[in-house]
Amino acid sequence: MKSLWLLRVLALAGLLISSYLFIQKVTGQIDSIVGCGGESGCANVLGSRWSQYFGVPVSALSATIYLALLVATRKPSRPVYAAFAILLAGAALWFVGLLIFEVKAFCPWCSATHVIGVICAVILFLSMRKLERPEGPDTPLPFAPLGAVAAMIFLVLGQVFGPVPDTHLKTGGSQEKENKETAVHARPAGTKEGRLVAVFDDNKHYNTGTLPHLGPADAPHVIVKYFDFTCASCRDMKEDLHMVVTKHPGKFCIIMLPVPLNRFCNPHYPGRLDNHEHACELARLGLAAWRAKPEAFPEVHEALFTRPVLKPEIAEIAVAQIVGEDALGKALEDPWVDELLKANLNDFRQLITETIKMPKLLVGKGRMLHGVTNSAETLLRGLEHEFKLTSSK
Repeated sequence: MKSLWLLRVLALAGLLISSYLFIQKVTGQIDSIVGCGGESGCANVLGSRWSQYFGVPVSALSATIYLALLVATRKPSRPVYAAFAILLAGAALWFVGLLIFEVKAFCPWCSATHVIGVICAVILFLSMRKLERPEGPDTPLPFAPLGAVAAMIFLVLGQVFGPVPDTHLKTGGSQEKENKETAVHARPAGTKEGRLVAVFDDNKHYNTGTLPHLGPADAPHVIVKYFDFTCASCRDMKEDLHMVVTKHPGKFCIIMLPVPLNRFCNPHYPGRLDNHEHACELARLGLAAWRAKPEAFPEVHEALFTRPVLKPEIAEIAVAQIVGEDALGKALEDPWVDELLKANLNDFRQLITETIKMPKLLVGKGRMLHGVTNSAETLLRGLEHEFKLTSSK
């Protein structure tokens, strides 16, 4: 009798937590945008592609199972108990595995539902031994365990091969008219005039020749990427963009503008969010490396995205080996580095009105992609459509 009441209390707790997560999801308090800048591990977990099953939040499925378990405890049955034990243990194993190996984030509420599920499964298995083994045609739901196994198989296959929800946000919008501080993005440096690309109703200009970039400065299509070297999602976007430029060599100039997600140098980064350690130092190193030796920037860009994140002193040694110690030292003292970083941060202040999630890609005449797409192929198709490219080009 004690185990029955404990089972009911745990099922009720699982129902309440799952319902809370479901409400968070459907009311938009937690979105599905995958990127850095989320307020908690739960935001990353509930915003991942694995948080849905054919468009239905998995928290709704979890709440349904716990509610059904509560009802089932009114009339205990060995096959039904076995089915719930399989569902709860199987779901816990599947989703905990995803959290560790795929999402790589921790959500205490999600983890609580899985712990409750495992405890309930143990209680159900132990309780089965105390129930009479029914025999004959009147056995209630004799194939319930097989149904539970089938349900788990459909869940896994559906999440792996089923429709993948969008994990990014596309917006239009505008920016403030350039001022003395932000015009550094368009300002020529020395004899490198470059070319100006106008966006946001011509309020904003970028100089492809003087700003850090990957790809040829005179490429027909320009993308502006706001990112943080310490952001895992920004690194994922780096890999996705690499596939795009490999598919369309010479077609893209990708302007790289670091935006540290750390209040030490970014006054616009909200206080409720955790700082990204070493973000400020790595951003300045990246800009200084461009200033010191532009042709070496792709190699520096790759080095600064090394995982685990490099400590500033290690990163500086690595960058100095690429661009030269003296050249890097002079570049770090160049006022241009801090001017450009300040301009990037001012843009960040304006671009986070829709969502703070990073990275951000500016494409076309003021269209912005926030976060990381659910696959590199999705990004490729989107850019091909935006710039009217075909695979043959």
